[in-house]
This record gives sequence, structure tokens and C-alpha cells, in this order.
Amino acid sequence: MMAPLMELRIGNLALAEDVVFRPGPGLTVLTGETGAGKSLIAGALALLTGGKAERDLVRSGEDEAWVEAVCDLSGRDDLLTDLRRLGLSPGDDGLLVLRREIRREGRGRVLLDGRLSSLAVLQEVGRRLFAIQSQDQKRELAALGFARELLDDVLELRAPRRDVSRALDAFREAEQRLARRRQEQALADEQFDMWRFQRDELVAADLREDEEAELAEAIAVKRHARAMLEAAGEARDLLDSGSTPARELLGRAVSSLTPHEERSTRLSAALEHLNGASELVSEASIELERFLDGFGDDPRDLDELESRKALYEELRRKYRREVPGLLALAEDLDQRLQRHADGTSSLDELEAALERAREDLTDACGVLRARRVQGGPRVSTAAEAAIRPLALPQLDIMLDVTPVRDADGEIELDGEQVRVAAHGADLVNLRVRTNPGEAAGAAAEIASGGEAARIHLGLTVLRQGRQQPLVWLFDEVDAGLGMDAATPVALLLRELSGEAQALCITHLPTVAAHGRQHWRVLKRVVEGRTVIELEDLDPQQRIEEIARQLGGEGWRHEDAAAQTDYARQLLDAAGGGGSPAARS
Repeated sequence: MMAPLMELRIGNLALAEDVVFRPGPGLTVLTGETGAGKSLIAGALALLTGGKAERDLVRSGEDEAWVEAVCDLSGRDDLLTDLRRLGLSPGDDGLLVLRREIRREGRGRVLLDGRLSSLAVLQEVGRRLFAIQSQDQKRELAALGFARELLDDVLELRAPRRDVSRALDAFREAEQRLARRRQEQALADEQFDMWRFQRDELVAADLREDEEAELAEAIAVKRHARAMLEAAGEARDLLDSGSTPARELLGRAVSSLTPHEERSTRLSAALEHLNGASELVSEASIELERFLDGFGDDPRDLDELESRKALYEELRRKYRREVPGLLALAEDLDQRLQRHADGTSSLDELEAALERAREDLTDACGVLRARRVQGGPRVSTAAEAAIRPLALPQLDIMLDVTPVRDADGEIELDGEQVRVAAHGADLVNLRVRTNPGEAAGAAAEIASGGEAARIHLGLTVLRQGRQQPLVWLFDEVDAGLGMDAATPVALLLRELSGEAQALCITHLPTVAAHGRQHWRVLKRVVEGRTVIELEDLDPQQRIEEIARQLGGEGWRHEDAAAQTDYARQLLDAAGGGGSPAARS
């Protein structure tokens, strides 16, 4: 049989200077006198599942404490696949080394197979490998969500829970889209009147990109009309009329030079210039004629023209844009107003989408609740069957499924407004009755520490199902039991150790006798300092240790022979645990 936890080493942790623990396959028990430090093993494994690391755990005089586990994962393809998904690369031998270091000053370190890792990865890996049970489980029984997770795991409700989670995400997204659109609409409502006024103002202005230049010229003409008219007339006369018009003089000059054009390049160049001048004078004459003919075509008076030009200046100053920008702004405002007009239909569509998402969420929560309600009694019956043999013969277990009522909840389910989380819209409460005739109540309030530990043990075994951890650790889950009453607990531990390695810290000889391997925890003083040591007991030492448990501190002085004989009987009854054959 494989021993998944091959070795656990603890260094400078509290009283453990250098402790090496090599448990075998099956059930390994650890015993020792009160205060010897048995729970050190549980604490060390808890650190490897990501438990809180206090700096005062570092041994006095040392700067660093550490815990290291060597695990054999060969044959566990599921675990190897999970590790690869987390970025780890176990070798072909399937070995995995987990190490956690705690420093008195500064941050600790996590190493997986010698590589630096994070506490989050260690938590995921460690909790997949190790399941720790202790009297402290009373707090977990009282934890919010424990009963819900138990019920969902046993009933295998992960798929409907994922449906709820996805539907809730879709609902939240639809809510956010609608809220953003409503916010936009509210802002648009506030801006609407201003946008419309600005759009109407710019549209009414009927701006043209080139009109301002035309206005400037028209205003200049209106202001200097007489002088401009006289100057244009005089210039036209000089070009076309009078005793010696310019056009005639240029014509004579051209006619005089033309016969000699080919005789001199210089005369040819001059003639070319005169021809060009003649053409320009003709064009200038035409333009002057047009000016004089069209003078006063703009029927608007000067005041009207200046008012129109002032409108352009005012709009540019008001909107801090030139005319092309004003024209673009008018178009943009028109589009905003159109989107605002379309906003109502957009809101209607988003509200309809939200209602569809609400219906999907309601359906998903309803399916999950129905599965929980239908499966709750079945899980309760299975839990009672698992736990009653653990010295709780009258135990009654109830798993109550109730809605998370909230007047502001997201959905209405079964006629009530409820609040939804990723795990659904239900509260699942675990109630127990340990004594007939008494009222049922929360396990953490009704059960003693030992009873709560055994209840948690049974529920955990039920919850794990086929997903067994690599290593079980039971830290005094038999507390408060008599020797005979502890036997069913021991038998359950042995049964669990058939599929996973099991470690059990115990005070009871009837439990210790069922171990396949037996270690004793000792506290010694070495060179003036107290240290914890672990001993792997041989068959004779094991008999003596169980005899000590039977008789307490003074067993060697009070009927030691009878206790030794009884220890042998317990070991034989448990399957020959005291013989060398049982350790092979």
C-alpha cells in the first residue's frame, strides 16, 4: 500500500528543533503524555495548507522556522493534472515537495518542488492533499455557508450552481447597462433644452463658409461708395477713352515693333511683354466695367450688412470656433437631439433585456432550490447513518433550506422577494439533536467539543465522497469518549485509511491499538533546552505505550502486569497491531 506522505520535517518550529516524521501507509497513530506536543504535527500540516503563520512560532534564538513535506503522487493522475493546471511540473516519479518558511523578521517563503510560489497556490495544493479534523471544527460547523457547501457537495450541485452564477453575472451586466443608459438619459434631459437652443440658433443663422469675406467687401463698398465709383470710372476712362487711352497706346507700340520682331531677340522680348500688358489692360478694363455695372447690386443697407457680420463674430466668440467648426457643431447637435429622441426606445429595449435576465436568474435559482429541498432529507439520513455509530446513537440531523428574504432582492421566488448570490438564493442551516426529547439547534451550540468533532468528521467523510484527500489527519476527534465508545471511531478511521493515508493523534488506547504504525511524542531537555522528539515504536514499545495510556502516569506502580496484558489484548483484538507482522 502506498504512503502518500512519505516524510514530514519540522525545523525550529516552537519546541521542534529538527523533527522527522515518516508515517507508513494505512492508519498511523501518535500518542504521548499531556503537553508533550502531539498537536505539533497537526499545526505543521495546517501550515502546509496555507494556515496562518505566527512569527512567535519561530523557536527562541532562531531567525527562521520551516515545515517540509515530501509527497508521493504516483498513481494519482487527478492530482497531477490539477498540479499542472496550477503551473507545477512534478517529475516522472510523481514526487512533490512542499516547503513553508516562517521568518522572525520579514516575509516568509513558499516553495513547491524547490521553486518559489505563492501562499494562494499552497492553499489550493495543500488543501487538496491534506484534510485536517480536530476539536476546533466546532467553529467550522458554525461558519456561514458550511451547511450549504456540504449539501451541495453531497448532492453534486456544482452544475446548477454554475448556472445560477452565470445567470447572476448576466443579470448584473444587464442592470449596469440599463443604469448607465438611464444616467446618460438623465444627463441628456438636462442638456436637451440647451442643445436644442444652440442647434436652432446655428440653423437660424444660416451660415455659409465664404459669406463673411463677401460681407467684408460689401461693407467696404457701402462705406466708400462715392470715392470707389469715381476711382473706377476714372481708371476705366484712362484705359479705354480720352484723347490717348492706354489700350490705344499699347496697340501702337505693338504695331511699331512687330515688323522687327525676328531681327532682334531683345525687341522680341519687349514685344512679348507689351502683348502681355495689353491683355492685362483689357482684362482690367472688363473688371472695372463689371464693377461699375454691378455697383450697388446688394440691396441691403450698410446697417444690415454690419449686423450680419456682427452675428458671425458673436457666434465665433460664443462657441470658440471658426465658421467650419460652427457648421460642424450644428450637425453634431442635430445628431445628439436625434439620439435623445431615440433614447426612449433604447431604454425600453434595455429594460426588456433586464427582465429576461431576471427570469433566467429566477429559473436557475428555482432549479437549485428544488434540488436542495428534495435532496436535504436524503443527505440528513445519510449523515445520521455515518455519525450515529461514532458514540452518538440518538443523533438527529436536519438540513433546513430557507430563502434569503430581502425586500430589495433581485428576484421573486416562491412568492417571496429574495436576494441572490453566486451560490443561489437560499440559506441552508444545519440543526442537530443529540438527546431525544430535547430541542434541535445549531451543532456548534448543542454539541460538546468532542461531539462536534465527530459530527464534523462524519459530515466530512460524507462530503468527500469519491474525492478523498491524499492524507487525513485526526487531532483528538475522540476527545470526551470512553474507551468502549471510541471503538466505532477507530473503526471508521481504519476504514478511511484503506483509501487514503490517515494520521490520528489520540489519548485513547482503544483508538491507538487500531493503528498500523505507532509513533510516540516525547519532550526532552537537551543541553538545557526543551525539545520535542518523535519515536517510531517497535511492537514491545507499543505495548508499553498503550499500557501507559490505560494506567495513566502511575501505571508502572499500580497493577502494571494487568495493564500490559490488557494492552496486548487490545492490539490483538484490533488486528494484531502489536506484532511485527502487523507492521510489515
